Amino acid sequence: MKKIGVMFSIMLGAIGFANAQKPAVVTSNEKGWQHIGQVSASFKSQTESIEVIGADEFTSIKIKVSEAPLHIDQLKVVYESGAIEEINVRSQINEGTETRVINLKHPDRDIARVTFTYHTVANSKGEKADVQLYGLKTNQPAGADTYRDEKEEMKEDAREAKEDAKEATQSAGDKVSEGVNDAAAAIADQKLKHKVGPGGETVYLDDNAKYYYINNQGKKVFITKAQLRDKPE
Repeated sequence: MKKIGVMFSIMLGAIGFANAQKPAVVTSNEKGWQHIGQVSASFKSQTESIEVIGADEFTSIKIKVSEAPLHIDQLKVVYESGAIEEINVRSQINEGTETRVINLKHPDRDIARVTFTYHTVANSKGEKADVQLYGLKTNQPAGADTYRDEKEEMKEDAREAKEDAKEATQSAGDKVSEGVNDAAAAIADQKLKHKVGPGGETVYLDDNAKYYYINNQGKKVFITKAQLRDKPE
């Protein structure tokens, strides 16, 4: 008996998977109303979502209902950026009619999905409502995908900034090295062969028996004998 129950649960899961909504793929940015996707409503109050991919920017949306009346409570437009636009509908949509045209606040943003909360209105035929989502395109450019384009642009800007910083650092390092080398070339004092400075610098001994090295600014830095280190082999 337990085994039969497990098998029944697996079958229900398989049926649910088979009925799962596939993402709606929009391939055109032509002006006008375009069909985005659809779902069959159940007889229970619930929330459904229609995933949107492709040319997913719209100026307005609306819902058409067929087969049976439907009471829609709320719509949520979830953008790819994570922002959510909530629209209260709270009205019954009769069979063969549609909602008002809903103008979106962000017609230039990519929509990830549209979620709606509803409950089916009882009808004599016992039919389930068929819900179809439409989107209006007006000035969306061909191939537009603003959110993804912005992300790629930000990544590219970051890469370029990193390269510029690297080149600037390299250039500054080269100039410092040149300054140090120029200063070292002008030194006539004795250079220590077996000792270096605290940071591994080349150390010189002047006529007053003082030790020093040349820093990155090309200036002398005097040190004591105790600060000298053995030069690595």
